[in-house]
Amino acid sequence: MNVQPVRSNYTGPTLSALTQRESLPCDHCASRSLGVCAPLDHKGLASLVAMGGQRRWDKGQVLYIGGEPAQAFYKITKGIVVESMMLADGRRQIVAILTVGDLCGYPLRQGRYAFTGLAITPVEACAFGAEKFSAYMGRNVQFACAVADHVSERLTQATIGRTVVGQLRSFERVAHFILEMEERVRSSGPVELHLTREETADYLGLTLETVSRSFSKLKHMRLISFASAQLVTVLDRKGLREVAWEGLAKPATDKYRRSSMQPGAPQVAALPA
Repeated sequence: MNVQPVRSNYTGPTLSALTQRESLPCDHCASRSLGVCAPLDHKGLASLVAMGGQRRWDKGQVLYIGGEPAQAFYKITKGIVVESMMLADGRRQIVAILTVGDLCGYPLRQGRYAFTGLAITPVEACAFGAEKFSAYMGRNVQFACAVADHVSERLTQATIGRTVVGQLRSFERVAHFILEMEERVRSSGPVELHLTREETADYLGLTLETVSRSFSKLKHMRLISFASAQLVTVLDRKGLREVAWEGLAKPATDKYRRSSMQPGAPQVAALPA
C-alpha cells in the first residue's frame, strides 16, 4: 500500500482567540459528548482545537503507519477506521475497529505508532499534535483521566477480541462481529458492516471461505438476513446473542449444538465474498 499518511500542520486560530469565542466547532460535533472531550469545558475544548484541527481521509487512505514516529493523534468525528498489523508472512491482522468518539493512533509503542490506521469509509477527525497532546494531558487531570478511561476500554475490547478469536467457533465469531458492528454504528435497523468479507476474515482470524460459510449458517438458522453483502438485518437478536456470547460463558445451548452438529444437516452454499 503506497498511500502515505496525512500529516498534522494546523495553522488555525490561536488558543486565546478560540477561548474568547462564544462557540466552537465542537459545539456541533457528533462526538462532543464522547471519549476524551466529554469532561472538558469550553476552555478545555479550545485548547484541544488549538493543538491541531480537522482532517479528512477518503475511503482506503492510510492515516498513519505502524512503526513510524508518532506526530499526531486523532479523535474520529465521522466514519470508521481499522487498526492492523502485518505478520512476518505477509498476512494482516485487524486488531481494532474504531468509530465516532474513539481516539486512534494512541497509545504508542516507544514513541511510534503501534498499528497502521486505515479509513474503511470516508473519515473526519480532529488532529492533535503528539507532543502538545501529552503536555496537555500532564496539565489537565480530567483530560488525563478521560484518556486513561479510553486506554482501559481499548484493553477490555482487546481482551474480549482475543477470547473471541481464541475460543469461539467460526460462526460464533461472526455472530459476535455482527452485534459488535451494530453497537459501533449505533444502528436501530439493518446493520451496515462496512468491512468486506476479506477484512472480516482478517479481524476474526478466519479464512475468507470460512467467513462466507459462517454468514450462510447464521442465515440458515434464521438469525439474520441480507439486503446486500454489506447490509445485515438481525431477525432474532436474542438467538444471535446466545450464539455470540454462550461460548464465552458456558457451553453452547443444546438448540444450537444440535443445529451445528446434527448428522445429515443440509449444507448451505456460501455467500459471495
